[in-house]
Amino acid sequence: MVSAPIPQNENVRLQDLQESGLLDTPQEDEFNEIVRFASVLCNMPISLISLVDSNRQWFKAKVGLESNETHRDFSFCAHAILQEDLFEVPDTLQDSRFWDNPLVLDAPDIRYYAGMPLVSSTGSRLGTLCVIDREPRRLTEKQRFGLKVLANNVIKIAELRVKNKELYHATENQKRIISILAHDVRNPLASIKNIIGLKQTDVIDAHDAAQMMEMVSKQLTNTIEMVENVVNWGQLQLKFGSLQLEDFHLHQLVARIFGSESLKSIAKNNKLTNNVPRHTIIHSDERALEFVLRNLISNANKYTDNGSISVDMEQKGLKTILSVRDTGVGMTKEQAANLLKNNAFKSTSGTNKEKGSGLGIVLAKEFIERLDGTITVESEVGKGTCFRIMI
Repeated sequence: MVSAPIPQNENVRLQDLQESGLLDTPQEDEFNEIVRFASVLCNMPISLISLVDSNRQWFKAKVGLESNETHRDFSFCAHAILQEDLFEVPDTLQDSRFWDNPLVLDAPDIRYYAGMPLVSSTGSRLGTLCVIDREPRRLTEKQRFGLKVLANNVIKIAELRVKNKELYHATENQKRIISILAHDVRNPLASIKNIIGLKQTDVIDAHDAAQMMEMVSKQLTNTIEMVENVVNWGQLQLKFGSLQLEDFHLHQLVARIFGSESLKSIAKNNKLTNNVPRHTIIHSDERALEFVLRNLISNANKYTDNGSISVDMEQKGLKTILSVRDTGVGMTKEQAANLLKNNAFKSTSGTNKEKGSGLGIVLAKEFIERLDGTITVESEVGKGTCFRIMI
């Protein structure tokens, strides 16, 4: 028996397989109908939608077979995904690769195999739509064409579902963000209108009006910052069709963010410390990571007075761990546990009564997850907070 060699793009292929949303999911009518039709079309007792995982082939849909999966070493489909087109074995007993295969010598007694690769829109071969018989034979041209059409439909159904999920997720995010913007932008604008109205009717004097306008100005500053967050998030969402992974200097990135936050930190007498080694180069999406770190550092400054904010880095194998630590007011364990939960658009006031929606943290978490990373938080009331990012 000859096991199929591993494809050159195996890591990418396996990632695309996971993202297809097909692997280890319940059987579904759309796919069951395809294998039933393939079995009728080719007049064969067995038809499968077979997905080739790292060490097994798993059947999303099946006709004429009891097993849900078999070992990849025995898999005919592992050979088929190496082909550009239909992979056909007219007689397994006459083929040196398969004559002693356990699936040939024992149940299901494969004597004939034909598999059409399931090729994703990115070019990865995830598995096959295959038909199997217990007698030697060959497919007709019409049957070959039919299998190709059915295999294409398997991929189209799977990718359409993924797109629908992404669209639903984006739509729900947009709804939440629009509701936040509508609320937070309306409040300071309404306050300005009321102050002007009170001044015009001489209910308040110029001094009181000026004090009120100063308070509203702070609220507007926070609102503008939030709008910038949303704009940046939208721009990054548009470009996240494919990650822009590249090498860049992490120390310089942190220094750039500290520069933009320096006026706020001076106003609150906070010391900013960049502990990332000067010549550290990492491979990631620089703009996404900048968005995340800017939010965490700005947030740390909001909740810290007369203290310190630092960014540290450590390397664990291929993992980079970044820590954003402050000596601010901190949080309870319950607040820290809820902070990174989706839909948790809640925020407490900063040390100077700065308002926020909690939106920046939630969006930061989203981008870290898109980078296949994780973000955690540890905090203690009165002692400060530490966010850790692992990418």
